[in-house]
Amino acid sequence: MKLYHAVLGSGSCGNSYIFYDGTTSIIIDQGYSFVKFKRKLDEVDVPLDSIKAIFLTHLHPDHSYGLRVTYNQIKSSLYIHSQAIIKEPVVFDKLKLSTTKVVEIEVNQDYNVGDFSVKAFKTFHDSGGSVGYFIQNKGEKITLITDTGVTSDQMQLYASESNILFLESNYDDDMLINGPYPYRLKNRVKGDWGHLSNIQAFDFLKASRFAGDYLYLIHLSDKNNEEEIVETLFKENFDIPNIIVCSRGEVVNVMRERKL
Repeated sequence: MKLYHAVLGSGSCGNSYIFYDGTTSIIIDQGYSFVKFKRKLDEVDVPLDSIKAIFLTHLHPDHSYGLRVTYNQIKSSLYIHSQAIIKEPVVFDKLKLSTTKVVEIEVNQDYNVGDFSVKAFKTFHDSGGSVGYFIQNKGEKITLITDTGVTSDQMQLYASESNILFLESNYDDDMLINGPYPYRLKNRVKGDWGHLSNIQAFDFLKASRFAGDYLYLIHLSDKNNEEEIVETLFKENFDIPNIIVCSRGEVVNVMRERKL
């Protein structure tokens, strides 16, 4: 059978990632309308009824916009860090979710969905309770790190153990400094509770000694980055079989063959 790992979209206007083992699929974030989300699922040929869980990194709208309708349509469970609900009660209440299938999770604990084991870890972002994820499924190990101003030793450890890594590479320093954002917003983006720059992502990858098969560079800024800059930086310096710079908002579908 086949394990799908696909980027349904990544960037300032929406983010969603899906993992499918032929029976069960889980998604990380859902920042798109349900109509657009279904169209993206069709592109990667994953059935809607295979989705058994939605895991949320944080409550910013580019990661949570489509949660309410998706959650109600597919009747899956929503896994969200308890601190996100505690620290962002107004934002969470606006989603108007039925709480019957909301699972409040804690960091560093395993949560099982079918053959998936998912563990959240703390990230550093200006949205309360923000997390990244370490995912395991019958030999595959995946780390997803996005929307964090700095990295941690724990992130490095998970990345070093993974064969698939999703890593934020949000902005180019020169483009941000000389770009159109107001001074306050520039400071937010490059601050410890903002996003990872290309150089920060580069340094993290080097320090983690990631030696897996797939590296996805995700959450590129619309205004402060270019795909060519990211591609040159990573492909010229790392000997990773598959380095994939995710186009803003575009579906990226990669399928891995494996024995179950």
